[in-house]
Amino acid sequence: GCTLSNQAKYKEAMKMFRQALDIGLEVLGNRNQQVANTYRNMGKTLTKLNQHTKACVMYQQALDIFLELHGEGHKDVVDVRKQMAIGFELQGQQED
Repeated sequence: GCTLSNQAKYKEAMKMFRQALDIGLEVLGNRNQQVANTYRNMGKTLTKLNQHTKACVMYQQALDIFLELHGEGHKDVVDVRKQMAIGFELQGQQED
């Protein structure tokens, strides 16, 4: 998914991320670092697709997991909060 996203193939990337998320949730459960990373990557890709509301939902999922795993102040928590702030700002500038 990340490779496709880096190539600006965002819709294809989302398909891969959805598959990874489904597998991750089934195999690893919903409180796992890799699952949280997938949610975060989906949020970043949705932002690139100008789907800011959906992106913020993905970021919230990632944030909930990162907070449970690491607590406040961890680099993943800080990163997701930053991405959410950008998403909320963009959401206010442009409708999905």
